[in-house]
Amino acid sequence: MLAAAPAWFADNVVPIIIVTLVVLTLLVVRMVQKAVMRAVLLGLIVVVAGLSYLNREELKECATTCSCSLAGQDVTVPACEEEIGIRLPD
Repeated sequence: MLAAAPAWFADNVVPIIIVTLVVLTLLVVRMVQKAVMRAVLLGLIVVVAGLSYLNREELKECATTCSCSLAGQDVTVPACEEEIGIRLPD
């Protein structure tokens, strides 16, 4: 035999369900938001790594000549070969 619900519960079942659903919804939204943020940051890291890898020859040239153009933008390297006295390997 099942026990009957207390009177206070039976009288307030709708507000209790609504509060429970709101709390559960907020928890799910928070978990999804964190997962999406991690995915976006991981995607940005992959894009930057990919662009750096694809432009490695241009970056190497920039380091040796102290001036170049990457993605259509003129770039000046602050630490030039003459200033630091280091020869980069070919």
